[in-house]
Amino acid sequence: MLHSCGHTHLHRHYRDHDAPSAGGAGREMKSALATPSHTEIAALAYSYWEARGRQGGSHCEDWFRAERELRRQK
Repeated sequence: MLHSCGHTHLHRHYRDHDAPSAGGAGREMKSALATPSHTEIAALAYSYWEARGRQGGSHCEDWFRAERELRRQK
């Protein structure tokens, strides 16, 4: 997915590209389930911007920070 910062985010394509193999179906399904949604990442990134008083910073950095944080939580 092309994000407003110009980077392509592939986080939501796990299920599209990784067909489950006979032995690894559970592991791949777990990876897909652990991937934060675009909406979750956007909401958290927005909260970072708000916390800065809606000034400064980088929306790309906020996006990647939110994505990392949500991956750690799942």
